[in-house]
Parts: sequence; C-alpha cells; structure tokens
Amino acid sequence: MLRSILHEIMGTGREPHLPRSLEQFLGEKNVLIVFADSEDDRPIIQDELLRKSQMRLIEDDIEVFTIAGGGAFSLFEDGYDLDADDVREQLQGPISGEFGLVLIGTDGKIKLRSSEPMSAEEISRAADISSPSH
Repeated sequence: MLRSILHEIMGTGREPHLPRSLEQFLGEKNVLIVFADSEDDRPIIQDELLRKSQMRLIEDDIEVFTIAGGGAFSLFEDGYDLDADDVREQLQGPISGEFGLVLIGTDGKIKLRSSEPMSAEEISRAADISSPSH
C-alpha cells in the first residue's frame, strides 16, 4: 500500500508491466480491468454500462475483470484466476478505495486509463485503434 501511495504522489518513472496472470490473453484478447473499490457510485455506473453492452464487448474480444475487496472477478466467465494485488501493483492501478479502469491491448500494452466510468463504445474504440485484427 505504501508503494501505491508513493506512486500516486511521486509517480514511478517506469512503464507498467503486464501481470503474469494476464499473459494468457496476449495475442488473443483485450483485457479491461475495473478497479471498483470506490465508495461512490462510479463502480455501479461502470458495471451497468458494461453489462448493458456485454455482447459488444464479447464480439470485440474484450475480457472484463473487476478488482474489488482484494479479489478479481470476471464479468463473463469464472474460469480465470487473477492475482488482484499483483494486477493492481503491476498496472499501477489506483490505491485501494479508489475507482479506475485500465484497458490492455492484445499486445500487452495499456491502451486506455481512466478514473471515470466509460461506455463500451469508448472502450471498444480504444481497443480498435491499436488492434491489428480490427
């Protein structure tokens, strides 16, 4: 946690590394990580936006995970096992208690980062910009 606070204050000066548990998606799918520990309504709004457009996200090969309460939960399938703490640390996610989202492209690079909820259309556009298959 201290590392997260220092990152927020000073920045790390390094590019985030892809967490090992997300390497299984390289070359296959984009991955959206939603950090939903916030006590305001942003996690609820984001969840509604994503569930409303679930088919579009599936068609666009975007796998969605929510990191909350120290756990990682898939929006579509439960067959994945992610290390929530590693994902937060490696992707330089927001400190616990804050909302944020990170979109990782099929190439393993961060394509989008936001502290506000975003529509599936905005997320898909960010994935399309950099995806060689679209």
